[in-house]
This record gives sequence, structure tokens and C-alpha cells, in this order.
Amino acid sequence: MSVKETIGQKIREEREKKGLSREQLCAGEEELTVRQLVRIELGQSLPSIVKLEYIADVLKTDLSTLLAGENITIPEDYFAMKYQLFKFPSYGDSERLSKKVQMIEDIYEKYFEILPEEELFTLELMDNALDYLTIGKTASAEVIFEDFFKQLLLKDTYSLNDLLLVKYYAIQCQSTKTYDEATLQTLENKILQQETSGDEYYNIELLGVLTAVAGVYLDHGSYSRLKTLTDRMSEVVTKTQQHSAKPLVLIYEAKYYLYAEHNKEKAKECYDLAALLAQNFGDEVLEANLLAERKSDGI
Repeated sequence: MSVKETIGQKIREEREKKGLSREQLCAGEEELTVRQLVRIELGQSLPSIVKLEYIADVLKTDLSTLLAGENITIPEDYFAMKYQLFKFPSYGDSERLSKKVQMIEDIYEKYFEILPEEELFTLELMDNALDYLTIGKTASAEVIFEDFFKQLLLKDTYSLNDLLLVKYYAIQCQSTKTYDEATLQTLENKILQQETSGDEYYNIELLGVLTAVAGVYLDHGSYSRLKTLTDRMSEVVTKTQQHSAKPLVLIYEAKYYLYAEHNKEKAKECYDLAALLAQNFGDEVLEANLLAERKSDGI
């Protein structure tokens, strides 16, 4: 049997030994859904350490029992590739988007069989969002990830994958003629309450999802709703030292001042500072995007 099958079988044995149904083990499904547990027990997905710890706690057993002597250590090379994937900005550039898609394909090819479900879900969410940005044909986030999306509306504290799912949903809302304003407002309120973390990936995506939600309001002309988001974006940039993202935040601020407050001078100040910072960072794609946005705003 494979590692997935061995661990899955052991979890099922321990659950049945305790006389618990899958629904009882998953309780409110905030930590683990019934569908996820089924996949784990059938050996179709490898549980993360966090999920294993949850299962062990509910079953009142230890991790070593559930692991059944198996090792689920992830190779360091995978984390190096993951780091590159998260840290490589695309700014909507088609070549960079294609490169990120290729990065994910390379990771799948090398590590698909040994990655736990949480890591695979991270990659799947990123892959779907990239597909939508490049070809615009992926199914809606709330449909293909229905169980996870329902959890988003119930949770108060979000994981990395939760942020990625909200970001994917917001990206889709940007390009549609109409969107569910109540759902997006609920998700926005929850996102605004999320704190920065010691996890660099989490901080990158916290800023990313704030930007994506702001993008919805920008594309739909709801300029007055940008200020709360840009203020939080600036806080995240400062707290997590993501200084290379500051020009992008300033572009959103410029558009708020220009279209919501009709303050062209303040918008110009934002664009001037954004241009100076972008030039210092030396990212040609960022500079080109900034110039294009500035030109479209007539500043």
C-alpha cells in the first residue's frame, strides 16, 4: 500500500474502534469536512499535520498511531519551488502569468504523489486563479469548491487557503457584469479582520486578497469603497515589510482620491510616489503598468 492508503486505513480503523461516525469526528466541519475525511480514509489524499493532529485529538490517540510508522516529511526542494511561486509577482503580465502556471506544473510533476491535501489545495487554488486570468474559462469558485466556500462564510479566522479562495472568488467578480454584493461584503469584512502572521506566504496572500477585493470595486466603479481596503493594505505592507507592493497600493489610493473625492492633486501625489518607488525597485512590468494606469486617469 502507498503512504496515503496506509495512513487512511489506520485513521478509519481508529475511528471505527472508537465508535464514531465520520460526521461525529468532523463535528462542525470547521477543521475537517466529511468529504475530506472520506478522501483521506480511502487513501486518495494525504492529510496535513494540522488535520492529523485534529483527528488524533478527537480520537484521543497520538500522531504516531495514526501515521502507522510512515514518514510524511516534505522535501526541502518543494519549499524552494513554492517560495519562488509565491514571491514572483505577475502584475497581470501574460508572460509572467504563463511562467507561474509552468511553475505549478513543475511542482505537480515532481511532488503530486507525496504532498498532503492542504498543499495540493493551495496549488489547485492558485492554478485555478491563474487559469481564470489567462483564459477566463474556469468554473465559479463557489461551485467547484462548494464545501470550502461555505466554510468561509462561517469562519472568523482564515487560513492561507481561505485567503486564496476568497482571492479567486474576487478575481472572478472583477470581470462579471454583476456579482453577489452581499457575499463579497461578508467576505471583505472577514478579510479586514485577519491579522498578519509569522507565515510569509500568509502575509503575501493577505495583501493579495485585499488587492483583489479592491479590484472588484475599482472595476465596477464603487470608488468610495476603496479607502478602507487601501488603508488596510498600507498597514499590511508596513507590518510585513512587503515594500515592493507599495506602488500598487498607491495606484489604488490615487484612484480613490481621483474618482471618490475628485482630488486630482492628491491623486497626482500618489502616482508621483508610486513612480519613484517603482523606478527604485527596477521592475519594468510594474513601471509599465503604472504608466498605463496614470495615462488612463489623465494624470
